[in-house]
Amino acid sequence: MRKSTFLLAGIAIGVLVAKQIESNPEVKKAVESATAKAKDFANAVAVGYKEQEAKASAPEKTTRSATVKQVPSTTKRAR
Repeated sequence: MRKSTFLLAGIAIGVLVAKQIESNPEVKKAVESATAKAKDFANAVAVGYKEQEAKASAPEKTTRSATVKQVPSTTKRAR
């Protein structure tokens, strides 16, 4: 019962806020601006994610000399 009351109250408040936004042009512009900024941010995050994913999936280019330590042939190996 309590949850349904909160649900109905939330719907009623949402409707009232939506009507206020539609009737006030300044608030409407602010909401549209905030929506545009949020979409730009989401697109930037998506592009960054795709770049990082491409870097992670690209094969690493390493040379053999960089990965294997060369030991001089004149030194004796310990047994």
